Amino acid sequence: MARLMRDEAGTTVFVFTAATLVLRLGGNIVLTRLLDPDAFGVVGIIVSIMVTLTMMSDLGFLDFVVRHRRGGDRRLLDVLWTIRLGQSGLLTLAMLLAAWPVTLFLEKPELASPIAAMAPLFLVNALCPMTLLLAQREGRVGTVCLVELGALAVQVAFNLVLCLMVPDYRALLAGLYVGAAARMLLTLRMIEGGSRLAWNRGAATELTRFSRWVLPSSLLTLLLTQSDKFLFARLFSMAGFGAYILPSNLALAAQPFGRNYVERYFFPLVSRAWREGPERLAAVFYAARRRQFLLLFAGIGFGMGAAPALFGILFDHRYEYGWIYFTVLLLRVGFDLDSFANIQTVVAMGRTAPILHANLLRFGLFVLWIIAFFRPLGALALPLALTVAELGALLYSIALLRRQGLFRLRQHGLYYAALTAALVPGAVLSWFLARNVVAAGLAAIG
Repeated sequence: MARLMRDEAGTTVFVFTAATLVLRLGGNIVLTRLLDPDAFGVVGIIVSIMVTLTMMSDLGFLDFVVRHRRGGDRRLLDVLWTIRLGQSGLLTLAMLLAAWPVTLFLEKPELASPIAAMAPLFLVNALCPMTLLLAQREGRVGTVCLVELGALAVQVAFNLVLCLMVPDYRALLAGLYVGAAARMLLTLRMIEGGSRLAWNRGAATELTRFSRWVLPSSLLTLLLTQSDKFLFARLFSMAGFGAYILPSNLALAAQPFGRNYVERYFFPLVSRAWREGPERLAAVFYAARRRQFLLLFAGIGFGMGAAPALFGILFDHRYEYGWIYFTVLLLRVGFDLDSFANIQTVVAMGRTAPILHANLLRFGLFVLWIIAFFRPLGALALPLALTVAELGALLYSIALLRRQGLFRLRQHGLYYAALTAALVPGAVLSWFLARNVVAAGLAAIG
């Protein structure tokens, strides 16, 4: 507990995520000048397919290892690695079989070959040893962050170099393989012990029981987080989809600021606090995230307000109207950060059903919003539906906290006060520096 409560652990996660965002943003700034929007559209579709297949088979390995009383046992980790490897083989086959039908649905048959070419990436990712999850359980935050950051740096550098020689989507796809291989090699180098094939029926049964709530919840998350992309790709041009996927990915690049903090610092902390006694959980619930959440929500608010200026300065004019999507999706990131921390706290207390219940609520709100507002709002209805759905899940998670006696309105309200206070100067900056970009974004949804 003491190791996880040290403030430098949370600071490490924050610095790591900031460095990750800088790397991704810097790479995208250069890539938007080297590549047409179509290239981002192709990669966006392929990544969406991979995310879809991954979430359809999500067994919750990380949560299982962190919460399990024997999560540090190497034999158990080897069994989990074997299960994950077999799962990835099935996912590879599924992606190969799905390549042609998916492209027919999207009315873009030319994408069948690149989709099939990326199928083995599942196996490359699965080869990464399970000791990376063990390091997260043990609170080795710095080591885990260095592995992830190093892999991303290698991938971004490779993308930039290859795009100079092959200025199309193939450079980005090759970079995904390079990044996965770098992650595996860095894990082997920096965390002692690899993984090997092993089997234990009891461990497999435990994982199956644990995942009975995780898997259907992930299916619903899949429908929510990927529906907008598939609908956009189906209804609009590839160039239009590329202009949407860039701000979508940029907003998702901001999401790990909170998710990494929760997964690598907050969730292990509250899990251990609950095991030691419920009173310990109440003591750390707000204390463990107060400063970081205030900074994160202030950053989200400023990013929302300054989005037109950022897009006008950083990206080629072909992408500048994408700020409108980015602003909406960034608000969703704020709601997601809050609800994710709340739900993970409930999971730490041994209750996994709320994960599914929250996603059922998200899905219902998403569908209702699309039905009601797609015709009048057009493309903007898609990211707005995701944001409204996340707000519903946030309110549900707050109700759970109230039931457990953990919710404090004043402390929670500080997050959104910080967001609002930072949004205003960002909006003023955009008004003075990028009025034409503001107009372009508004015209795009008109």
